[in-house]
Amino acid sequence: MKKDKVILTRVERGIAERVEYIASNSKDLELTKSEVVRIILHAFFKSQKDKDFDKVRKLAVKMRKRRL
Repeated sequence: MKKDKVILTRVERGIAERVEYIASNSKDLELTKSEVVRIILHAFFKSQKDKDFDKVRKLAVKMRKRRL
């Protein structure tokens, strides 16, 4: 897998804690927090196929209206 871009972002505390929980409870796989986030993003985009643009926009609207 080619890793040539880095994206830094802030997330809500609850999300950060869930990512840390997954990573810390996956010692057998030696998952890092970055890998957990990359896997989640990969799964999201893989499942959405061509609908990812519209789905992200809808989720952004919900998040801004505090419905997510």
